[in-house]
Amino acid sequence: GVEIPKSNGKKRLLGIPTVVDRVFQQALHQVLQPIFEPCFQSHSYGFRPQRNAHQAIAQSLLNVNSGFQHIVDIDLKSFFDEVEHYILLELIDKKVKCKATMRLLRSFLRAPILINGKLQKRRKGVPQGSPLSPLLSNILLNELDKELEKRGHRYVRYADDFSIYVQSKMA
Repeated sequence: GVEIPKSNGKKRLLGIPTVVDRVFQQALHQVLQPIFEPCFQSHSYGFRPQRNAHQAIAQSLLNVNSGFQHIVDIDLKSFFDEVEHYILLELIDKKVKCKATMRLLRSFLRAPILINGKLQKRRKGVPQGSPLSPLLSNILLNELDKELEKRGHRYVRYADDFSIYVQSKMA
């Protein structure tokens, strides 16, 4: 693990996987993405194939130009560090019924991280810097997307940053 500075002066823990870990995580990503990608909501743009920040901005402008000019802008604080493993694994297990795949995924989530020469246990969170973490975050945050759509809200999500567009302050 390496701490990198953020623009606000704080630091973000970045997990640097070994080469072997990176290969296995990429393989898991290639297996899981085709299963989950078709289920993701259309207003989620971060770290998805054929989706980008420009499309997110275009959707935001469309919302504003359609009269939804009151915007609630949300950045989930320390999202990647706070992901509860059991919730994420339960969501994945609903679609992936392979015990070996689930065991491998669990081992990556629980793998200790080496920080300043000391191994630290990990009981929650997904390591930023892993090829798998953006997909895992989208799997979890898709539940938020579905709830926003169920409530009829217009929104745009890019990873753990999202905006909700409404027509009045009251809404």
